Amino acid sequence: MEFDSYEYQFLMTGIPPGYRFEPTDVELLQDYLWKKVNGEPLPYNIISECEIYGNQDKEPWNVFIETSTETFYVFTKLKKKGKGKNIDRVAGCGTWKGQKTDPIMYEKMKIGNRKLFVYEVKGSNEGVKGHWIMHEFSLVDEEDKQIGDYVVCSIRNKNAKDDTDEEEPPMKKMRFNSEDHNPPETTSSACPLQTLLSDWS
Repeated sequence: MEFDSYEYQFLMTGIPPGYRFEPTDVELLQDYLWKKVNGEPLPYNIISECEIYGNQDKEPWNVFIETSTETFYVFTKLKKKGKGKNIDRVAGCGTWKGQKTDPIMYEKMKIGNRKLFVYEVKGSNEGVKGHWIMHEFSLVDEEDKQIGDYVVCSIRNKNAKDDTDEEEPPMKKMRFNSEDHNPPETTSSACPLQTLLSDWS
């Protein structure tokens, strides 16, 4: 039995066609990363685990769809260089180069960091496919130390272009996240996001 792309999206994530995954920074930490770090069930299967660092075939255009305008969300486990504290961010022929770090606040309390990275190739830019940027989201404790080895990354190719000339229908632009009061009913066994908010007290 064959499925079209919309049916496949619904079966894999429980999110119906016409909705886009656009979580806030706090939602990524509370509803996804916190549960991942603590081994709790995740709401929806929309964020998969993916190794984005390594020496072979880890260029972002080999890991993700080069021509897609979508933002890809993945869990990845950070690895340190040898016995040091620095994270090994080599990815194929290049490196994810850090640009800046911003705190993520919830009710006047810092709960994590959002770090911006740009993919840079060593030496010549020949063969580079796109302009890739990444935001890395991490949890921190009261002493500002990272909680767990996992982070959530949102990655996209800024050079990718949408080949669709027609404007998307209004329904395509709707946002679905844990702030929605009336999310769509689905046949998926996954619970609605807003019923799975973590207790940060």
